[in-house]
Amino acid sequence: MDSRYAGLLLIVGCTGGTAERPAPRYQDLSALFQEWRRFQQPKLVEGVPDYSPAAMAAQRQELAVMQERLAAIDTAGWSIPQQVDYRIVKAEMNGLDFDHRVLQPWARNPAFYVTVFPDESDQPAREGPVTAGAIELWSYRFPLAADDARKVGDGLRTIPKLLEQSRTNLVGNAKDLWVYGTRSIRQQSADLAALSPKVQGTALAADVARAKEATDSFAVWLDRQAGSKTEPS
Repeated sequence: MDSRYAGLLLIVGCTGGTAERPAPRYQDLSALFQEWRRFQQPKLVEGVPDYSPAAMAAQRQELAVMQERLAAIDTAGWSIPQQVDYRIVKAEMNGLDFDHRVLQPWARNPAFYVTVFPDESDQPAREGPVTAGAIELWSYRFPLAADDARKVGDGLRTIPKLLEQSRTNLVGNAKDLWVYGTRSIRQQSADLAALSPKVQGTALAADVARAKEATDSFAVWLDRQAGSKTEPS
């Protein structure tokens, strides 16, 4: 579910698309939705998204509380658009719950830690769970303007610390996810190599080099672990 859709529907729901008055407690849903948007983002530790076991356990506990709060909202008398908004928020919460109970990409899939994307997704949002702070290179024009260079640089400087953290986070035993995820990490190295000539002579050149070195090192580590992975994905 693309998060932008829920935001759009909530805005439509607030106005009802007509002159209807918002139903009682609909404002409670709107307020919870705004809180939910902030909650979905992982906590940052020294600027790096925290997907550690402790952080994910805490998020799962807090998610259960938010689901209880949503369930406590009485939708009796709501218009159809307002009920749709409610169900979309519920679906998003269920999606994160599924990630925690079943997918656990931060613990099972090395591809989760790919953050450099040179091509636009063919969907409004990238398919499957992705790490916060991804660098959508396709959305920038080179040479980069100062503000764009700052944003790209922030993302690049996160990569070494994120990949170091991931070595502790990744404890899954799914062989296919591990093998194909490793290929995705190697593709990130190739994408960084392709980015390097575009930023030569700028402060970003060193950031790209360090990000590529960390990515290559991570790929080697993944290869060493691959032989111990035995379960189906």
